[in-house]
Amino acid sequence: MADLGNAVRQDRTHNGAHEADGSIVRFVNVQKTYDAERLIVRNLNLDVMRGEFLTLLGPSGSGKTTTLMMLAGFEPATHGEIILNGRNINRLAPDKRGIGMVFQNYALFPHMSVAENLAFPLQVRSMPKAELERRVKSALDMVELSALGSRRPAQLSGGQQQRVAVARALVFEPQLVLMDEPLGALDKRLREQMQYEIKSLHDRLGVTIVYVTHDQSEALTMSNRVAVFNDGVIQQLSAPADLYEKPRTAFVADFIGENNSLSGSVNGVYDNQIVSVRLAGGEIVQAVSVDQLGPGHPVILSIRPERIVLNPRIKNASMPTLAATVEDLVYYGDHVRVRLSIDGQSTIVVKVANDGHETSIAKGDVQQIAWRAEDCRAFNPRQGGGDV
Repeated sequence: MADLGNAVRQDRTHNGAHEADGSIVRFVNVQKTYDAERLIVRNLNLDVMRGEFLTLLGPSGSGKTTTLMMLAGFEPATHGEIILNGRNINRLAPDKRGIGMVFQNYALFPHMSVAENLAFPLQVRSMPKAELERRVKSALDMVELSALGSRRPAQLSGGQQQRVAVARALVFEPQLVLMDEPLGALDKRLREQMQYEIKSLHDRLGVTIVYVTHDQSEALTMSNRVAVFNDGVIQQLSAPADLYEKPRTAFVADFIGENNSLSGSVNGVYDNQIVSVRLAGGEIVQAVSVDQLGPGHPVILSIRPERIVLNPRIKNASMPTLAATVEDLVYYGDHVRVRLSIDGQSTIVVKVANDGHETSIAKGDVQQIAWRAEDCRAFNPRQGGGDV
């Protein structure tokens, strides 16, 4: 385990032209179309930083997997350049790129043992036997499967097979590993365990990982940065906390975590980007303006369920309050989810923490709700993402 980790870390110091800016991969004005009409990836400009865990996140058809496949070499870019360690790799075959790859279906050879699966990428590189055996042993130790090297994949659990797939991607000591929905076939408990193990491997080895998923919680818990894709464009590229706390578009706010969306129009503009917003029923609330918004401009408000304060817990008289009718309550153990309607038009969900005391909230009650202006974001509904 130590040998493989040291080799990967040492490799990061021999990185040519990209040492100065810290990037290992660059996408420069990259586009991809399959039919010469619709762009699956549009004008992608993205730097992958050396040693980071970058996740490409988005709904199906957003362009995230296509981006990964272009980097791997399984799909050609229609336009633009893909640069790895300062070298244009657009026309370089996948097996010549020195990139490790982990697939959702593991892609292990069923007729080979675990050790033979790990040895295969070393054999195709004509590695001497002694070095091959050392690396296979080191990789097995790294994923804690040293006692299972003689078993076939069918004799392993799903989690063990995924560990083998990860070890095989790392055994030839690549600087870059790509993972395409690698945990999609696992159950919830095993998925969470493998998330921890992959992140722990990344932290120990320092290898660069580009990871594709549609699972937002997976992206938030594992990544240094997350690129949120939609319609072939990166809507936002940020650290997980910034994505959740400071989304830059209504799409990102709605896609990342749980979110309440309310429509309205700007009533007034104050200092520090604070705007007052008139909702459809005439109620006035406050929010932080993300875009340039003036009086009368239509907006979409975004507020997280846990940031809404529900009566009788309102303690800050400076927060404007709204009357809302309780439509439903759902018990989740650590919290109660309360669904309310505002003037019978807009629906909003509030999370009330379970503090061990029985709640006095009941269906049909009229409650007061409020939030701090800095916890609510106001977006231009016509604003989309752009180049990063």
